[in-house]
Amino acid sequence: MFPDLITPAQDFEQQLGACVNAMCQDDAIGQTLVFERDKGALHMRPIAIPDLVDTGIDRYEMVVFDGGDASDGGWKHVFFPRQRAHCFVYEA
Repeated sequence: MFPDLITPAQDFEQQLGACVNAMCQDDAIGQTLVFERDKGALHMRPIAIPDLVDTGIDRYEMVVFDGGDASDGGWKHVFFPRQRAHCFVYEA
């Protein structure tokens, strides 16, 4: 729609890998959600990290890592695979 307005993030793959790694830690809490479009409607569902790695991120419109650990604050990291854009929010 507005392809020139979104600049792909240089660190997209690195940040994605960091989220996958963080969600696989023994003390990790939270969940991973994927958003897919089917017949014009946007659907959300939880996904296990191994399933996300196996299917690849590019099939989804948006992926949200809602994470944290038992001793620290929570965080959310939202990825937009087609645009190679992402946004991180720390919840102190």
